Amino acid sequence: MATQYNVAVIGAGDMGGRHVAGWLASGHRVVSITDVDQERASALAASHEVQTTYVDYREAITGGDVDIVSIALPLAFHAPVTIFAAEQDKHVFCEKPLAHTMTEAKAMEAAVKRAGVLFGLGMQRNLAGGVGLLRQWAAEGRFGRPMIFNSDLLQEVRPKRVMHDRQGNGGPLMDAGCHYYLLWQTVFRSKPKNIYAQGRILATGRPEVAHFDQLAIDSAVVTVEYASGDLATMTVSWGLAEHFGMPTRPDRILGPKGGAEGNVQRQLTVYDGDQVETVEIEPTDLHAAEFAIFADAIANGGAPAYGFATGKEMLAFTNAIFRSIDSGRAVPVSYDF
Repeated sequence: MATQYNVAVIGAGDMGGRHVAGWLASGHRVVSITDVDQERASALAASHEVQTTYVDYREAITGGDVDIVSIALPLAFHAPVTIFAAEQDKHVFCEKPLAHTMTEAKAMEAAVKRAGVLFGLGMQRNLAGGVGLLRQWAAEGRFGRPMIFNSDLLQEVRPKRVMHDRQGNGGPLMDAGCHYYLLWQTVFRSKPKNIYAQGRILATGRPEVAHFDQLAIDSAVVTVEYASGDLATMTVSWGLAEHFGMPTRPDRILGPKGGAEGNVQRQLTVYDGDQVETVEIEPTDLHAAEFAIFADAIANGGAPAYGFATGKEMLAFTNAIFRSIDSGRAVPVSYDF
C-alpha cells in the first residue's frame, strides 16, 4: 500500500479548494486548512470534513502532525511560506508561478536544499493527455517544421482582484502565462530564444481594481522565437468588459504538413491535408495526478513532475516578456540564474 501523508493546505480560496480535493482524491489526509479569512477556511474544511483550521500558517505548519505543506496563496506569499515550511523540515508543494523575482526563487531553493526536503511546483496543466499527444505528433513530424503555436486567454477583470495587483499576482503574463510557456516548450522540445511583446492595461478606471496603487499589465500580444526555429504567439487579456461574450479561441498548432487545435484536457482536432480526425482526451484530475507524483517521489526518492528548474525557467521567460514591453524591442531570454 502506498504511503499516506498528512497535508496542511495553506489558502482556502478557489485554488485551496482544488488542493484539498486533489490531495484527498490521491489518497492522502488533509489535516488542516489555513486562511486569514477564518470563515472561508471553516467553510472549506466543513465541506471536506477536515477537522482543524488556522488563520496563521506558522501555527498550521508547526502545530500538528504535518508531512507536506501545500501552498495555494497569492504569489507574494510563496517565498516566505516555502522558506518557513522548509525550515520546519516539511516537504513543500507550491502553486505556480514560483516567485516574483529570481532572488526570491533562489532563497526558496536554498532553504529547501538546506533542509533536505522535496519541493514541487503546480504546473498541472502540462500533465494533460493532449500535451503529450501534441508533443508526440510534433516529434513524429506530423505537422512538419517550422511550427507555429497560437494561444489565446481572454477574460473579464478577474474576481480574484489580487491578480490585477502588480505587487500581488502580477497579471496574466506572470500568473497564468507560465502554463502556456511550458506547453510551447514541451511541444517544440526547444527553449525560447527571443521574445517580442507589447502590453497594455485595459482595466484602468475600473472600480473593482481602483484600490491598487499600481495595476499589472492585463493585456498583451507576445511573440516567441525558439531555438528550433518554431514560433509561438499569445493574445491575452484580463481587462475585458463585464459579461464579455467573445470566446477564447482554442490552442492551435500548425506547420507545412498539418496542424491541430482544441483543448489539451478535452479534445483535439487534427488536420492532415483533406483528412480531419477528432481525438478525445480522457478526463483526468490533474491536481490529484500531480500530487500522486509528488507523494511517490517522497516515498521512493524520485522527482516531482515540476520543481525549481521549471519554475526558474518560466520566471526567466516572464522577465523577458516584461523587458520587451518596457524596451519596445525584441529581447533574448536569459537563463543566467
